[in-house]
Amino acid sequence: MEKTNIDSDGIDNIDFLIKTNKGDDLKSLSSTASGGEISRIVLSFKKIFADYDKIDTMIFDEIDQGISGRTAQIVGEKILDLSKKRQIIAISHLPQIASLSTNHILIEKYDQDDLTISNSKNIKDIERTKEIARLLAGVDITEKTIESAKEMLDMAENLRRGN
Repeated sequence: MEKTNIDSDGIDNIDFLIKTNKGDDLKSLSSTASGGEISRIVLSFKKIFADYDKIDTMIFDEIDQGISGRTAQIVGEKILDLSKKRQIIAISHLPQIASLSTNHILIEKYDQDDLTISNSKNIKDIERTKEIARLLAGVDITEKTIESAKEMLDMAENLRRGN
């Protein structure tokens, strides 16, 4: 790492150093972190700065890149916490994050002639349950997948209520 002196004009080169695992040495964020790690670091910074910024709306475009399972649940809970003081728009492909929203807008893309058309609609109730099930299982949605989606949505509702 090249060291640069700060002068009266400030500094133009900054390198964040992180440890991604116990026992690791500090390494440059730009060359070490995976997509998922960068997403979580960005979320951490946004969460810290949110207390000082007067931003009414925060947008997270696939903040869930490179994560899954329990990590996705934790990221979703952090976003949910942020949503208590401001509007959050989160573009996500993970059921752990999508299930925590209070409004779920489904974006569908399809080809028409030589164009790709995008359509959006607010989904609720059974439509939303089916979409969470699709995010869980992919193409083949079974009754068990629907039950899992319902359970996930119930757990998300409990989290939103603070239970």
